[in-house]
Amino acid sequence: MSPNLLILTNNHTLFSSMTRMPALAACILDSALPRPGLSDLPFEVLDLILRPLCPNLLRGPYLPLPWRQNIHAILRELRAFADLRLVCSSFNDIIVPIFFQEVIILISPFTRPEQLTEFFRSGAAYIKSVVIFGHTEGRRPRTQWPSSAIKEALGHGLGLLTRIQNLECHGEHGAFVDSWFQSFTPNLALTVTSLTITPSYQLQAGVYQSLSSLGNSLTHLAIIDWIGPLKEGDDNFPTTFYLPNLTYLTLQHGNPHPCELQKFFASIKNARGRTPLRFLSILDLRTNYDVDVITNLLTTDDLGAQLSSLRLHLSLTKTTKTAEYPKVVLQACPNLKEFSYATRPVDRGIFSYLPPTLERLEVTALPTSHIHASTSVTPEAIAAFLRGQNRQALRAVSVRFLCSSPGMAVDSFLTAVCEEVGAQMSDSGSGSAMIVL
Repeated sequence: MSPNLLILTNNHTLFSSMTRMPALAACILDSALPRPGLSDLPFEVLDLILRPLCPNLLRGPYLPLPWRQNIHAILRELRAFADLRLVCSSFNDIIVPIFFQEVIILISPFTRPEQLTEFFRSGAAYIKSVVIFGHTEGRRPRTQWPSSAIKEALGHGLGLLTRIQNLECHGEHGAFVDSWFQSFTPNLALTVTSLTITPSYQLQAGVYQSLSSLGNSLTHLAIIDWIGPLKEGDDNFPTTFYLPNLTYLTLQHGNPHPCELQKFFASIKNARGRTPLRFLSILDLRTNYDVDVITNLLTTDDLGAQLSSLRLHLSLTKTTKTAEYPKVVLQACPNLKEFSYATRPVDRGIFSYLPPTLERLEVTALPTSHIHASTSVTPEAIAAFLRGQNRQALRAVSVRFLCSSPGMAVDSFLTAVCEEVGAQMSDSGSGSAMIVL
């Protein structure tokens, strides 16, 4: 090969390389530029992504009670969620307020007062909800429980919270039964509107003291496992006790004495002597109250006529007149919009007593083969009601079958009936069905 040809070849090669240079340089420059990532997204978008990742306590009438959930597992998940703040400053700015919005405090023999103090100081600007778990079951610590130092740290910490709206106390946490409540937490009576309390067997007085202190501000109240007087005639109910703004009340489990219940409901009144209560739930109390006990409560200060929502989940026995319950209760509550009635069994006569204002009904149903099927709510009874003309304002019927699953035959039967009357049925899971009219 001649030198000229070689030069030409080399020039050709050089030219070809030079023609490719701009594309190659652009590729190199492009790889050097930082690529956009999650941290470059707008704050609002990041918030929508990260907020659902925060674990929460499960709450609901058919869910496990708070202290029966795996609190240690939830705390581990919360720590993992908090670690996301280390990714970048944008994550930190979003994660910290979300993490502190509702805090869960588990008081154990290993809890140190300085831990509580530092924790409250770190989140004081964000905390809106506090859930406290003390000793609930098993062997109790031999020392005083909880210690005075823990109680004082807890009181001081709660006293720092100016935005707290929800407070939940479960087990032997020492809240409300010591002087620290009045000394350190006057702000609670100004900001807390929702209280859930599960007193231990030794701290029943905490129910009354907490309500006496927070009563004026509360709009939501749930008392779980409320134990009544040990002996007939015992009366620890305070003489001056009012809940003038209480709109939502839930009594779950426990066995409060009927006299105690009567005094409690009499305290739910405003300055005009009227009850502010609009939503009442009495769920799975361990005492089989006679129908007169429930009706006496509903007629106190004309409570029943003021209710918009009533949920009654009862454990009735053969000694209680199950057929009378829905009739008498619904007659005392003529303006209900929501009614949930669960017992075993539910008398099918309930469909004849529904008030004309009712928009949503929830009942339990027995299988057709059950011994009480002829007088109870069954798929056939539901079908007859749907085909009737007395549905009026009713928009939805939720049916919870007292068996693991209604079965394909029942499902097909009710689906056909719904198509016949122009309704829609969907499976809500856990042996439940929702019928939208």
